[in-house]
Amino acid sequence: MFKKLSNSQLNGDTTFIAAECQITGSLIINGNARIDGKIEGSIQATGDLTVGNSAYLKADIEANTVSIAGEVHGNIKTTDLLELNATARLFGDICTRQFKVEQGAQFMGMSQLFEEAAPSLVVHETSKEPRSAKETKRVSSGA
Repeated sequence: MFKKLSNSQLNGDTTFIAAECQITGSLIINGNARIDGKIEGSIQATGDLTVGNSAYLKADIEANTVSIAGEVHGNIKTTDLLELNATARLFGDICTRQFKVEQGAQFMGMSQLFEEAAPSLVVHETSKEPRSAKETKRVSSGA
């Protein structure tokens, strides 16, 4: 029934917005946050954001990692991971480095995955011309 709090939660590093809360406007959160209420506007968090089962958000979101179990209508940008739990309902476009979707989650929108660094260059054996790793795979698989 009760969930054990992590060290960051015990130290006060997590902002909690209860299910009974309704907020309209822009939220800027320094650190981690958990939202179980209703928000309309925008959310920026410097840490991780958890959207609980009872949450209903009409908001664009920017955070390090976003984990969704409730309903979100808006675009999401993460620097690391976007996770949709089985009960999640997401309607909006996403831009993230990693995207994890559990069976049962609903997602309607466009997704864009980005990489931290450009592909490494390799020297092709016969031509000695530098090519990206992806090009080398295509060339060697066709031969």
